[in-house]
Amino acid sequence: MTRRLLLAALLLLPTGHALGEEHTIQAISQRGYESMLFEPDFLRIEPGDTITFAVDDLDHQPQSAFVPAGAAPWQAEQGASITVELTQEGVYVFDCAFHNVMGMAGVIVVGEPVNLAEAREFFARYRDETVFIDKERLDHIWAPDDGLLAGEGAN
Repeated sequence: MTRRLLLAALLLLPTGHALGEEHTIQAISQRGYESMLFEPDFLRIEPGDTITFAVDDLDHQPQSAFVPAGAAPWQAEQGASITVELTQEGVYVFDCAFHNVMGMAGVIVVGEPVNLAEAREFFARYRDETVFIDKERLDHIWAPDDGLLAGEGAN
């Protein structure tokens, strides 16, 4: 009888890995006068949350453009959705492999933005060297004067 109680107690203990929330970021080809964008383009999540980059046509290929040191990069197959679990804290920049030149990109903050300085440096280079159309599209995410991401409350 004691073994059964011990086994039952062990089964009821938490595993230490809580299930994270699930989020979706949609790749959008056209919305009104806008084209080639992600919705939302800023997301604040907790470590262990998952994000599905939802793609409904062959025109898009979501990928990581910048990840915190030690975090795994990702890239979807052309025209395919991809789900990633982000466990490492920090700022991530994602884009579409085909439309990053059009400003089709976004930012995810996982937990604390521990790599914010590096992310800002990356973003400045990315904006100047990669994006050629709609450079200002992502500027609303970054607030260079206050040291925090402008999308602080956005989700």
